[in-house]
Amino acid sequence: MKGILLASVKRMLKSLGVVTLMAVITLAANGRADLIGALFIGYFAAAVYAWTMAYRIWRSAGLSASGARREMLWGLVLRLAVLLVVLFAAVRISAEVFGMVVAGFWLFYLLFMVHLITDEFRGASRK
Repeated sequence: MKGILLASVKRMLKSLGVVTLMAVITLAANGRADLIGALFIGYFAAAVYAWTMAYRIWRSAGLSASGARREMLWGLVLRLAVLLVVLFAAVRISAEVFGMVVAGFWLFYLLFMVHLITDEFRGASRK
């Protein structure tokens, strides 16, 4: 699993870099360069979310059914807590910051999932 994740993350970071460059240029051109930090906060929240999910899946792989269920529920609570804290802080700042944090979160998370799924299908087709 680590090999699959590392390969997917490397390709995802390249895609994320290109998309981030486009987003930064667009924000700067529209005079909203102040929202770039919120975009990166959304990236950070999604990275924590994805890492926690992958780590909990990896840890639960060797457990019994009840142990795996407990591990996954604990991971869900942690992921939702991080997301709630970040989004609550963003909404307290402004609606624009909240929107950019949400956009950054979804951008990172969707790119991560798309790369993970396509890499898995590529690996399955080689077998």
